[in-house]
Amino acid sequence: MADARNFGERTADGITQGMGTWKFIIGQAVFTMCWIILNSVHGWGLAWDSYPFVLLNLVYSFQAGFTGPILLLSQNRQVARDSTRLEQDLAADMEALSILNKIVDHLGIEE
Repeated sequence: MADARNFGERTADGITQGMGTWKFIIGQAVFTMCWIILNSVHGWGLAWDSYPFVLLNLVYSFQAGFTGPILLLSQNRQVARDSTRLEQDLAADMEALSILNKIVDHLGIEE
């Protein structure tokens, strides 16, 4: 079955599936610890963002600024899929009820 989602929808769904997992949380914690360690030990000459880690704060603010809209995009798509599925279920249930009523009428069973 072909995927009817466009590139942006597939990307939003993929990001949403990855975020909130333990793999993502642990990866982000490791990234943060490495950033702090590399920027706290000035003897290595690698410090590009000294305490209070303004650049790290900017990176996480940027990430948070895009996380909300991406999650909302994916949730809106999920709501639309659920709504379509519920409408299809209702139509199938109504058809089944109609068939059952015809059977009852044919058998002459009174309600």
